[in-house]
Amino acid sequence: MYRLKKTLKAHVGAFERDFMFRAGEEGAREYLSDFVGREEHADARTSLEKALSGFAIRGYGDFRLEKFDAEFNTIEISCMNSAEAWPFQDYNDLQREPTCSYMAGALTWVVRNILAPGNPLDLDLSVHESECYATGARQCYFVFAPDAVLRSRFPEYARPRRMVPEQVLRLNEEILSKNLELQNINLSLERLIKKKSEEVWRAEENYNLLMRLSPDPVALVLPDGRIHSMNPKGLRMFGFESSEEAQNESMVSHMAGGRTAWDRFIWQIEKEGSVHDFEVEFQNKDGGKVNAIISARFTDLLPGKCVETIIKDLTERKQMEKQIDDAKSESEFLNDLLSHDIMNFSFSALHFMNGLWKSQRLSDEDRRELAKAMKDIQGAYELTSSVRDLARIKHMDDTQLIIKDLKHLLAEASEETRRLFPDRTVTINFDRSVDPRYVRCTPLAARLFTNILMNAVKYDSKQEAVVDIDVDSIVSEGQVFWRARIIDTGRGIPDSEKQRVFERFHRLDQVVPGTGLGLYVAKFIAEAGGGRVWAENRIEGDHTKGTIMFVLMRKVDERDIALMPRRP
Repeated sequence: MYRLKKTLKAHVGAFERDFMFRAGEEGAREYLSDFVGREEHADARTSLEKALSGFAIRGYGDFRLEKFDAEFNTIEISCMNSAEAWPFQDYNDLQREPTCSYMAGALTWVVRNILAPGNPLDLDLSVHESECYATGARQCYFVFAPDAVLRSRFPEYARPRRMVPEQVLRLNEEILSKNLELQNINLSLERLIKKKSEEVWRAEENYNLLMRLSPDPVALVLPDGRIHSMNPKGLRMFGFESSEEAQNESMVSHMAGGRTAWDRFIWQIEKEGSVHDFEVEFQNKDGGKVNAIISARFTDLLPGKCVETIIKDLTERKQMEKQIDDAKSESEFLNDLLSHDIMNFSFSALHFMNGLWKSQRLSDEDRRELAKAMKDIQGAYELTSSVRDLARIKHMDDTQLIIKDLKHLLAEASEETRRLFPDRTVTINFDRSVDPRYVRCTPLAARLFTNILMNAVKYDSKQEAVVDIDVDSIVSEGQVFWRARIIDTGRGIPDSEKQRVFERFHRLDQVVPGTGLGLYVAKFIAEAGGGRVWAENRIEGDHTKGTIMFVLMRKVDERDIALMPRRP
């Protein structure tokens, strides 16, 4: 509208105001007919407010009804953003007098139709723009009143003329209407372009800020490998002193494999849309090797199509991983070495002390002292074996499972238990004549049964400890298991303690030697092989008559036996 008014001003001079006033009346008649005189409202004020909302919808501005006196035909309307006035301030082209003649005509037509809907042209009503945004005022202010009232209030008031010179009439009203539409479209486009430009500018600023603050190297690379830009972290990784130096380099010359590796990298992005954790080795400016992974995608930025890359330097991490692996290996070696030696020394000490125990020359006091020493050595043996087993089992996975005959596991555990109690008679009964019963388990499975049998013997106060073992096959949760039942006649486990006995360092009796780790380790070994272990009363309802320890181990069929590694 600004350019249209300037054009009319150049062609018709002072008559521009009258012509635009008439155009405003015609425009309001055409575009606002749905809002004026078409709806039945309770009063004229409501009708006028509804009509003014139509101006806002069509982008003419937000008009506000300041005063409404239907009795004396006096109405005042303000607007802070008139589409006809604001371009003059926006282009720094302030006017000497109010210029919103088009809006004045449109508003006049609307007010006439509301106050005199039957014959609006006969109503004694005119308009004066007392303030105008185009002159530098903070708003446009329109006063509608009878002609005499306006002349008395505003000495500078001039009523718009209905007749215009022939020079103006030759302008085609249809062209004017189309020009007005185009002006509105241009105005909307200008606003949209301005808004989008600001959004793009803010997005670029945010992107550049993220690049600078990123803890990882970030680089924009052209598809041919030339570096366009790089954040400070990337400059340090490659050894560049400035962004200008990086722009003279090619990513291809710093990538192991050169052009072939880069082309494969680009091909993968084109194929999949993006790449993640693409392993690559770079060489920095000083010749140093940098192990890294890249995540990348294509993006359209100012230089055109670019490869947006985020590089994660793995050099320090790989060095740390190697140090951790070396330390872990050394720790495992030392643990195995110490465990092996301590267990051997403990077992030898127990063997010789057992021989000494049988000597007839020992006094009762000597035997009591010897019993204390034997108890401490046995505790050291159990603690060492538990620590060793825990260290091993926590680093095992399914790939380390083996197939063993359950009968052999029970026999090995039984012999180990008897050796640990040389001063007592230990009887362990189970059927050794049955066919092989293969289970999938960890290499430490025998230790599971040893720990359970040791507990059964320790907590049986009788000189002869008798333990019965039976095995059957069951199905649990859709899987087939071998179930071993280890039945003792010791003091039993209270019902409130049956789950807690498998907790670390939990002990039922502080007098009985032990570490509180035996059943904890047994539970770990069972679950590592996909099994379970739990405790129940030997006699239902009476925990003092002994305990049954249930152990489930995954059953192996004939097909699995051929695929799994076996150890004797």
